[in-house]
Order: sequence, then C-alpha cells, then structure tokens
Amino acid sequence: MPLKNTDHTDFIDSLKIGIARTTYGDKARFVFVNAALAGMLCYKKSDLLGKPFADIFQTRKRLEDVFRLIDRQVSFDGYEIQLKCRKTGFIWAAVSITVENDKNGRPRFLDLVIKDITRQKEIEQDLVRSKELFKVVFDNSAAAITVIDDQEKIIAWNPFTEKMLDMGREELFNKPVKDIYPEREWRKLRKLKIRQKGLVSGISTQVIKKDGAILDVDASISVLKDSKGKLVGSIGILRDISKQKRIQEALLNAKIAAEVANSSKSIFLAKMSHELRTPMNAVLGMLDLTLDTPLSDEQRDNLKVAKEAAGNLLGVLNDILDLSKAEAGKITVEQIEISLRDVIKSVCKGLAVLAQNKGLELRHAIADDIPALVLGDPVRIRQIIINLVNNSIKFTHKGQVEVSVRQLACQDGLSELQFSVSDSGIGIPKERQNSLFEVFSQVDESTSRRYGGTGLGLAICKKLVEMMDGRIWIESEEGKGSSFNFCVRLKVCNGAAPLAGGSDLAGVPGSAGPVGRLRILLAEDNLVNQRIAARVLEKRGWEVVCAVNGREVLDIMGKSHFDLILMDDQMPEMTGVEATIIIRTEEKQTGLHIPVIAMTANAMSGDREKYLAQGMDAYISKPIDRDVLFETIINVVQQRKSE
Repeated sequence: MPLKNTDHTDFIDSLKIGIARTTYGDKARFVFVNAALAGMLCYKKSDLLGKPFADIFQTRKRLEDVFRLIDRQVSFDGYEIQLKCRKTGFIWAAVSITVENDKNGRPRFLDLVIKDITRQKEIEQDLVRSKELFKVVFDNSAAAITVIDDQEKIIAWNPFTEKMLDMGREELFNKPVKDIYPEREWRKLRKLKIRQKGLVSGISTQVIKKDGAILDVDASISVLKDSKGKLVGSIGILRDISKQKRIQEALLNAKIAAEVANSSKSIFLAKMSHELRTPMNAVLGMLDLTLDTPLSDEQRDNLKVAKEAAGNLLGVLNDILDLSKAEAGKITVEQIEISLRDVIKSVCKGLAVLAQNKGLELRHAIADDIPALVLGDPVRIRQIIINLVNNSIKFTHKGQVEVSVRQLACQDGLSELQFSVSDSGIGIPKERQNSLFEVFSQVDESTSRRYGGTGLGLAICKKLVEMMDGRIWIESEEGKGSSFNFCVRLKVCNGAAPLAGGSDLAGVPGSAGPVGRLRILLAEDNLVNQRIAARVLEKRGWEVVCAVNGREVLDIMGKSHFDLILMDDQMPEMTGVEATIIIRTEEKQTGLHIPVIAMTANAMSGDREKYLAQGMDAYISKPIDRDVLFETIINVVQQRKSE
C-alpha cells in the first residue's frame, strides 16, 4: 500500500537521493517513489507508481540477482547495477534494499535507496583506460623511460631502457642514476637546476651502455612531488639520437667540404679570370691601336673581324664568370638612387649603332608615371636590359626593337615596375619557351650554329631578376616576334638627384668635360699591356711614366709629381694594394691625396669593393674599354679638383 502523505513523505520526497518502496515478489510494483528517483530515471512520479519493479532493470537476470541477494540476507547496501533510463539508455546506480515484513513475519515491501554513480563509474573507467594506455605506452615506447626515487636511484623502467643500455634488472634496480651518465654530462645536468624548474626538456646529453659505449640522447626530465609539494622522485625520458647526430655530423662535414670546394672554385675562377683577361687586354688593345693607324680597306676589315671575334670571346668569358658568381652567391644587389629613364636611354644610346648596323630601329617608351628616382642596382638593371636587347637584335632581321617600362602598382612607397624588350624577330616555339632561361639553353642546334652564343645570357638575366625578388618571362609567337618581360618592386625616392651608379662598369661613355694635360703614373708589370695602355693615354695627350711594381711606384713618386696613378695589383716585389696602403699612410702626414685607380684583370664579385676599401678611388677591369678608361680618369680628376 502507498505511504501516507505525511511530513515524513514530504521530507523523503525532497531528498536528492532516490527513495522508493515496492511490493515484494516476482510481480513487485512501485508503491512510492520520490522526485529524485523519478528524475534520475527520467520519469514523472505518476508514471512510476504502479509500474513493475522489473521494468527499471536492464535484464530479467539482474532482477533475479537482486532477489537472490534478498533471500540470503534481509538487507544489503551499495549493490552496483545498471538501471534503465528513458533518455540516456541506462545509468549506473548503487542500490541499498531493506525488506519490511508484515506482522506475521512474511516479506511485504522492499524499501530502496538508489544513488546515481554514473559519473563515478565513468571516472573509474577513464582511470582504467588511462592506466592501460600508460602501460601500453610505457611498455612499447621507443624511448627509455626511467622512474627515479628521492635518493636518485632507479626504481622502475620500461623494456626499451634495458634494450638501449643493454642492461638487465639486476644492473638497473636501485642503480644511482648518475652512473648511467658520463661525469661531464652529469655535471652539466646538475647545472640545469632541474629540481627547481620542475621540468626540463630537449636536453642534448649522453648515456653509458653496459659495455661502456656512449650514446647521444635527447632527454626530458620531470620532477615528481607529493600533495604537500615534497619531492619524491623524477621521471626521465631518453631518446637515442646517435644516428641523427651522425647524420648531422655527416651533413656538417659535407657542408664544410662544399664550402671548401666552392672556395676552391671561386679561387680558380678568379685565377682564370685574371689569366684570360690579361692577354685579352693585349689583343683588344693592339687591335684598337692598329685600327687607329693608316690601313688598307682589306686590312681594316680583317682587323674589325678579329676585334669582333675577340669581343665575342670576352662576352663569353664575362657570361661564364657572371653565371658562376651568381650561382655561388657572390653577386650582391646594391640599393642606390637611380633614374630609370637615364638607365634606359643610356642603354638604347649605347646599342643604337649595333641596331643600325642591322637596319633595325631601337626605340624606347617610358611611361609618364614612372617614379623619377628609385632605389635599386643600376649596374644589374642595365646588365639585364642590355642582355635582352642584344638578344632581340641578334634574332631580328627587320623591323624594330623596343625597350619599355611601365608602373603596375605603387603602394607603401614601393613601385612595381614591368620592363619589356619587344622585337619583330623570328619568335620562339611555345614548346621551347619554358626552357629558354636554363643554362646553355637555345631554341635548337641550328639556332646556335646560325646565330652563335652560349645560351647563358637569359640564364644570367633570370638569376639577377630573382636576386631582386622579381620574375622574368617571355611572350612569343613563332615568326611574329618576342617580348621578354621582367617585374621588380623598387622603393620610390623623393628629392635627391640620382647617383651615377655603375657608369664605370656599364661601357656607356659619359659627357665629362676636359681636365687639361695630365701626368699619369702607370703601374703595370705586363710589358705588352703596359705599352698598350701608355699609347692609349698618350694619344689622349696625357704624359705617362711607367713602373713595373709597387716598389718602383713609391721610388718614382718620391722624385716627381703626378696627377693620378693607374695601379695594377698583382705585380712582383710589391703589389698595387700594398703600394696604395703605404701611399695613403704617408698622406696622413702630408695632408695630400693622389687619385689611385685600380686597373686590373681581377674582375670577380667583390674585387671592386676590395680595392676601394684599400684606399683606391676607382676601379676598372681588364680588358680596358678606352671610353670607360677616359671617363673614369676624368671623373676622378674632376672630383678631386672640386674637393
């Protein structure tokens, strides 16, 4: 029978734990449930009253298990069982049951106290799974895991520890942990103050195997403390990185070997550059001097052909050296103020004769919105445009070649510029366009035989453009011409006039004014080159005195006055650099300054900067271009006079 609605039942109904009464027997039904139990099983109280007791059990067997317990004992406490829940499927519950007998001693009611322990069970299961997972990881980890007590002795370890150290239980248990480290490594670990920090990872250290062999390991050590913060031990995880270390050492040795090889390559290139440029200077110089003398038409034509061939040979040499320097990272990109208008106009002016000789028109188109001044490398930009224009002139038989530049965008002080060199030449098949910028690439063998060239020019252009964080591409149709384009982003400058950057290297003569009669001291140990240079200078109306080494330069300077010195570097007894350093040291006492121009076959990247850093005023590379030589001398003398 149901409980009466008294203060007691109201109190029971308000409890947060499930309370119920059922009749006794196989057909037991609920005669009372409190709100907590109804909510626990997701029922209304009215739905549970009169409901068979068996309906809240997962299986009939579970109900039978409960009644077997009741038969053995009048009551039991905390029996854990799964009960049905209308919404979640089931809950875990701890059930306590007491049997209430009638006045004749026969069982009449079951009084139940039911507590929801689902969350507790989930936590227990999580702990079990965590323990199982930890055991799997601990047992199967490819790293040595050791547990150390507060006395710094090993008390537990995983199987991989035995494998790594080649030690068994008898060697590891209670082993002082410091004994598995070389003494120097243990001192290093002590200095890390791991106990104070609590956790230190990524420690590169070493451990000792049973046979005394040393292993390189990556260690992570975590300190263990109890609930009161007292240190009770630590866990160490050691990962064998010996193989990785060997690979790193091999890579380092390979890097060092590569750097040595690259250095040897640079030295070889510098040597070859000097040795090739020196005789080339004599060849081109003698050809120029001979062309200045009275000649028959046949002789003049022959010499012009020889000069053109020598010039082509020099071009090949320059291309190879430029490409080698670019690949070795020996070329640096300068950032100085330049006028792109001036650069393009000077390139077109310098190559106009070459175009005219083929009956071509060389034009330039500069957009109105191009910034007046930008920060960039005039030498490299000029070199790229010259290469592209030369390429277009070579493969164009009629029509024109046009150099243009336009601004694509200007944002945050950066101007994105597109340079284009377009021609009406033979064009390039689409299947060959992607490989054009590769080293030694040409359209085909017949092109190489017909037009000549090494196929290096476009590869050099590509490397130079990429060094300026730009890109280069071609648009072409066979038989209808080509357009070579490159884009770079350059910082816009305001105000100051552009610097004359790179004019002494560009081969484009300037418009310097006269400087009068000069007295020049020429230091050159190669007698052929000495004779050529002297005759070139004397034809200009300048007086020349020659020296064959740096020591002679100093002796002659002590006896006579000169307006400037043209100084070779690699001379016997005393080099040009050594002589220049002595001259500049003495000038600190006198307050004088004589211009010194390096005139050398050393033409590798950084040579110009090296000579200027040693106190020279300018630099000219061999073979000597007469226009560049004259312009450099005039500029240096005028600059000195203006100071």
